[in-house]
Amino acid sequence: MLRIKMLDSMRGVAALSVLFHHIFTRFPLLFSDKFPGWLQNIFVFVSAINVEAVMLFFFLSGFSICLSLKNDMPVNKINFNIYAYRRLKRILPLYFLAIFFTFICGLIVKSAFMQDDFSLKNFLGNIFFLQCSKSYKGNWFVPYGDNGPLWSLSFEMFYYFFLPVFLYVLLRLAKSDNFSFLFNKRALIAAFLLSYASGLINKYYFIPFFAFASLFYVWYGGFFIAVLYLKRVKNTYSDVILQLLLTMLAGAIYYVYPTATCHHLFVGSAIAALFYRLYLLKYKFPQLIFSSFKKIFNFLFYKIGRGNYALYLLHYPLLMVLKQYTYLTMNKLIIAMVVLTICCIYLEKYFVSKKYLFLKLQYLPEKKSDK
Repeated sequence: MLRIKMLDSMRGVAALSVLFHHIFTRFPLLFSDKFPGWLQNIFVFVSAINVEAVMLFFFLSGFSICLSLKNDMPVNKINFNIYAYRRLKRILPLYFLAIFFTFICGLIVKSAFMQDDFSLKNFLGNIFFLQCSKSYKGNWFVPYGDNGPLWSLSFEMFYYFFLPVFLYVLLRLAKSDNFSFLFNKRALIAAFLLSYASGLINKYYFIPFFAFASLFYVWYGGFFIAVLYLKRVKNTYSDVILQLLLTMLAGAIYYVYPTATCHHLFVGSAIAALFYRLYLLKYKFPQLIFSSFKKIFNFLFYKIGRGNYALYLLHYPLLMVLKQYTYLTMNKLIIAMVVLTICCIYLEKYFVSKKYLFLKLQYLPEKKSDK
């Protein structure tokens, strides 16, 4: 799989942003009147961009999936089975560990048998990736044990397995097997329309899969740009114009209908447009901040980025435990988070290196003629 260190570093920044948001909102007394006003303003700003950080996660996920596929799109049985194994191997072990860790933390704080979030029904909903954030009205299931970040994992899993269906249907409609630049643009527009249509349906009839699909455009925005990156496209004005138009349209919709979903889609669209412009600038002005900035950026955040998934899943239950301690100080909290981050880096490295042959199945039965 092709890896780009900068992407892992960006994941590290996004994970730290989410981590800081939860620390800042769960431990307000540790920040009140102990820092100068200008620094307080920075804290508020960093905490407030946690939504942008999650949209960045979705965008980078779509980008990374495309890099891992290269030209082997999962639209036939062989490619799909390989794809499914890699996705499940990446997500499931750490996800199940996070649920177990959340339960243990719930026992420690004596809430495991007192809250509906820990119920067997909610547990099963999370096992099958049907949970949504508590902010969704009419949700079927919420993140297990109040481990808030788990809401995004159901979205991620949906995108992984909706992508082959999405591409297969569009290829059949186009009556082609060629994943061309034109097809990629049409797929981006289709993802845009699908997301807004799903969001509209979900507003009146809540179904988890429509909730997941409502942000699919953000995820596919990363996939779209990765296709151009793999083909080393250096300057396509039509792609730039298309992204800018979709971003402006997303902004106009958000202005008229200022809902949380419309805000997420506008943010995700803006991230995709900005990311693509930076990609083009790299080719046009290769020495413009990129060489020196990249080294510093990767030095600071690359290692954290390699453990971002574990950190994202495990930090919230630990904060739930730490909140029970009356004499918790900022220094103790920082030490705990540093230790957790280091543990997550090695934990994720260990889980990624495992084979998990029991997951390597023929999810779509292959015939001899398929091989």
